[in-house]
This record gives sequence, structure tokens and C-alpha cells, in this order.
Amino acid sequence: MNVRNPEYFLAVAREESISRAAEKLYLSQPYLSQCIARMEQELGVRLFDRSHVPLKLTEAGRLYRNYLERVGVITNRFEAQMEDLKGGRRRILNVGITLWRGSVLLPDILPDYTKSHPDVQIILREEHTGTLAQLLKEDQIDFALMNMPPDLDDFIYDVILNERLLLVASREHPAIRGIRTSAEDPVSVDLRRLRGERFILLQEEQVMGYAMKNLFVKMGIEVKDALYTTSSTTSVNLAARGFGLTFLPEGGIRHTAHREELAFFTVDDPPFSVPLLFLYKKDSFIPDYARDFIDMVRRYYMNLRKTGEGRAPESGACGPESGAGAPESGAGAPESGAGAQGNGVCAPGNRNGACAPEMQACGRAGK
Repeated sequence: MNVRNPEYFLAVAREESISRAAEKLYLSQPYLSQCIARMEQELGVRLFDRSHVPLKLTEAGRLYRNYLERVGVITNRFEAQMEDLKGGRRRILNVGITLWRGSVLLPDILPDYTKSHPDVQIILREEHTGTLAQLLKEDQIDFALMNMPPDLDDFIYDVILNERLLLVASREHPAIRGIRTSAEDPVSVDLRRLRGERFILLQEEQVMGYAMKNLFVKMGIEVKDALYTTSSTTSVNLAARGFGLTFLPEGGIRHTAHREELAFFTVDDPPFSVPLLFLYKKDSFIPDYARDFIDMVRRYYMNLRKTGEGRAPESGACGPESGAGAPESGAGAPESGAGAQGNGVCAPGNRNGACAPEMQACGRAGK
């Protein structure tokens, strides 16, 4: 496909107006109209629905725009990386990660990674799930470590593990006092017997908050005394003081304050969990040094599952031999099966048959 001046089409698509696009391009409106008409003739399809004001892309127009954007991103990254190699400049890795997870994971990962990749400069974007998805769409980050977003239309994902959300309470809390349990080997507790207690929960707009709400609905529990927050750190610190019960992803146990004051439990069977995954934009280009970072994170969480609390991987453990990780360069990331397996509590996005057979359909997508 060798259509001349594809940037003219992208400008019109962006501005939704030939006249405004012509101003941006410093062209006359009649000339730009002729260029778009010639482009449609060469492609044999209509790119714009001219019956709408502002202009709307046809289905063929949307396909062509996506094609041009992807080609442009891959070409720009390839050229930039070639220039880096020729000029001996440091390579850049743009990593997206959710706010709380960055604080508990990165201290164990980054020292080893930077030691083995001294020529890579890491730029971190710690944001909420919705913001990370938008940054991926805008090509501002290379990938994101996060829970399942509500909308997967522009993405593919690679599930690392189904991370258990453990019920956490002060060891002196009357409802659980005397139960023998540990962070390394948490025992199961029936959530129904705690229905009258105060819970500290994440906001429903957050992925884990939505999963918590869905768990209570699934088990027929109406929470009458609840405090809602956007911070897992706040919820755990309050639980340690006996203020209520909360949930904590198992990946955060290692760096939890007041750990010795807390009791940890699983709930439901199989245990309540949400998928933790790497999210990529479709047709993304993932260089080797990015795959090494992804493999190091994967190894970290595999060790966490084995030990029950997680430990930092040894230096050099992040090489390509560390198992299936990010996609091959330019090939796109593989989806890890039909969906994340779990315990009947769907993560947002796992609708339309994406959940494993044992998972119940969510009432609506979360955020």
C-alpha cells in the first residue's frame, strides 16, 4: 500500500473537518478535498461519511487510521532505537504500574535490573488503571503492570498469576482472635460469619474495589458498616489498629507495615483472587531489554507464590530463558488463555465469555 500523503488523512480524521485540517496543514481547502478524494479512489473505499457534521470515519476509514498509527509507532520506535545504538545513547524503557503496586514491587526489582542493564533509563508512570490504559493508547508507556481493565478493545494481555486478595485483620480483633494462621500459609475463613463486622474497602471504581463488591454480592452479604478508601496502605494500617477488616493482595505482604500485628486469611473456594497482568497495545514493539524487565517481574511473582511472601529474584535471573514473557519484537503480546481463572469473582473486562467456565458473569464492567 503506497498512498501519498497519509498525514493529510490523519489530520482530517483528527480535526473531523477538512477546513480545519487544511488550516493546520497550511493547505487550501479545495486542494485538501481533492487529495482525500484521490486517496479514496486509490484505496477503492470511502474513508469519511460526509453526511455527518463533524465528519465521521467510515469503517474502512477507522481501519486505515489504525493501520497508519501502528505503522507510524513501530517506524518511529525502530528509528529511535537505531539512532540510540549508533550514537551510544542510553535506551529508554517507559514502564506503567499502578500506584500501590509500584511501592511494594519496585524496591525489589529495580536495583537488580539496573545493575544488569546499566545502559537503560527507566521512566516510571505510577497511575490508576484507567490512566495507565489511556497512556498505552497514546504510546506514552511501553506496557503496564496492572489488573484487568474494563475495556480490552485496543489491548492484548499476558496474565502473570491470579493474585489472591487476603482478608486482613488485627490479631486482636474479637472476630478472629485465637485463630492460628500466618502470611506464609493463611487459613480459610468463612466470610459469612463476619457479616456484622466493619470492612475497609477500596472504591468500586477501582478494579480491586469492584472485585470486593462482587465477592460480597456473590456470597449474599450486605455490608452495613464500611469505610471506603482509594489506598490499600491506608486500609491495612487501619486494620492493624483494629478499626476493621480489609483485603490485601498477596504481593504486598512483604512490605506491609505492622505485619506482626496482622492476621491473614483466604476467603472462598478457590481463594478470592484477581488477575495480575501485563497489558500491551496491539501490535506493540517490545525490545529485548523490556522483555528482560517483564521476565524479572514474572520470576518475582513466581517466587512469591512459592514462598508465600515473595522475595526479590537473584541478579541475572531476568534473562530470556526465564519463561514465556512479553511478545517477540513487533509480534504483539500473547493472550494468556481465554481469561483469568478465579473463584467466581470476575475482574472487570472478563465479560462476554472471557472468564473461565467456573467464573460467574459480572453484572457490569468495573473501572
